[in-house]
Amino acid sequence: MKNKAVRQVLALFAGGLGIAEHIKLKLYSKNAVSKQKKVLMKLMKDNKTTVYGKANGFDKVKSIEDYQNIVPLSRYADYEDYVWRMADGEKGLITNRLIRRFTESSGSTGRSKLVPLSGWAEWCCQCFSFSAPVGCAVKYFWRKGKLIPPQKSMLTAEVGSRKLKGGRTLSCLSSIPLLNIKPFVSLFNTTPKEVMFHDEDIDMDMHYAKLRFALQHSDVSCMGTIFITTLESMFFYMENNWQMLCDDIEKGIINENVRMPDDIRTKLSKKLKPNPKRAEELRAEFRKGFDDEPIIPRIWKDCGWMYGMGTGALSLYAKKLRRYIGNDMPIHYLGYAATEALMAVPIELDSFEYVMLPQNGFYEFLPLDAPEGTRPLTISEVEVGKEYELILTNMSGFYRYRIEDVVKVTGFYYESPKVTFCYRLNQIANISGEKINQMAFDEIVENFSNDVDELFIGYSIYPDRTTSPGHYVLLIETAGEHTKEDEKAYSEAFEKALCNGNVSVAPLIASGALGHCEVKFLKKGTYDDYRQMLKENGANLNQVKPIKVIDNDKKKDFFFSHTIFG
Repeated sequence: MKNKAVRQVLALFAGGLGIAEHIKLKLYSKNAVSKQKKVLMKLMKDNKTTVYGKANGFDKVKSIEDYQNIVPLSRYADYEDYVWRMADGEKGLITNRLIRRFTESSGSTGRSKLVPLSGWAEWCCQCFSFSAPVGCAVKYFWRKGKLIPPQKSMLTAEVGSRKLKGGRTLSCLSSIPLLNIKPFVSLFNTTPKEVMFHDEDIDMDMHYAKLRFALQHSDVSCMGTIFITTLESMFFYMENNWQMLCDDIEKGIINENVRMPDDIRTKLSKKLKPNPKRAEELRAEFRKGFDDEPIIPRIWKDCGWMYGMGTGALSLYAKKLRRYIGNDMPIHYLGYAATEALMAVPIELDSFEYVMLPQNGFYEFLPLDAPEGTRPLTISEVEVGKEYELILTNMSGFYRYRIEDVVKVTGFYYESPKVTFCYRLNQIANISGEKINQMAFDEIVENFSNDVDELFIGYSIYPDRTTSPGHYVLLIETAGEHTKEDEKAYSEAFEKALCNGNVSVAPLIASGALGHCEVKFLKKGTYDDYRQMLKENGANLNQVKPIKVIDNDKKKDFFFSHTIFG
């Protein structure tokens, strides 16, 4: 009862902070146009003495128009050298603000992108990634005439960090809210700290570890994940391994066949006790099956909501997840964020519309297919229903930065646009948040070709989202001859190249959010046959681009019908 009371206090406290942030966002949004100008002018004033500020005339910027005329559009290459020098301890390069942490994302090469995170941006991330979702839940329960219940959460997040040469902490943006409250996480979370806060190179069956400790509790009231894909694949694992999980709960053990480092196995085993009553409760529900009624409301009767990113390419997994959680459980879709900033958040559960945060950066919107030199629009100039490339000036040293995201304006919250994320420019595939573009895949496949010492006539990538979890299938036409046995070795080599080429992939595979890669060999002449088919259908071969991504059923049917071994 004492722990339950503590969790109730924490839920109300976090929810109160979240509602306070919603109130602040409402005030900012009522004056979003003027707030945007104030944010920009302060950034220019505070950073005009930086190396980047001096080189780009920050001291001459007196208006938004000046900013757009004087300061050029930029990409990561414009900051890369500065950022790595900042990581080594230099100051005053692109920002004079306090930088306590760096975040990390994948680049087009094996070298990861480091992005500085100012104290303000970190606080905004903390408020809107942790407290604001609980605030949405509080409002949801209020409308039902209820108080938000004590929160015991099953969190799938895995939080890692390391120190850079200059002493700053490096982590992914999504890890920061939990890193900042690490001492308190165990008060409301079923996942042991040894599983959640672990070394980056750990070899452990994460689905088992998280489910093993979550399922033994009957009072789980919330589920949290970063990407919907992780939770969906975890429940698929549960569906196929529930007998083992129930047996282990009954005996109070960790299954000896599960991958887990010995030191962690020893620590976790000390936390366990036999629980035959809970095991039989679970078995009774699992035996009824997974198709007639969603399983989660049956095994966790108090589970009232969840959160996770589930828009864009992930929306398919949100639908698949409903098979397990049912159609009535509300979801907080977290919002629109990149490594460079958290830019927009939902203010209600089950909303795919995200309110831009006018206090956390300056935003410009470039109409798609706009001629070179077109002036990007500001928040007061965008139109509902139209798609734009978002250009970000963040609070951490990136100015007029092309993050290559396309968003659609769906409405307004007072003066602040509401947006939904559509896709990334030049993106070829995204199954579980890894976001791999055309240039990156070309380089990855080239490295893979070198690794296996094989000439590829052509390649196509198929993001297979029909499996759980989704996985990448690489179809290649090679110069040499191959046997069925070669596919396994090539699959492993391609997965290694993919992990080396995109820093997000290995953790996603390790967590079960992304499946292992697969390679299939194509018959000789496949790409010539495809071009000929297009020509026969009236296509101008001068206009036919290489088929690098299989993104529709027609392409899928053609290429998979040309595989050598099926």
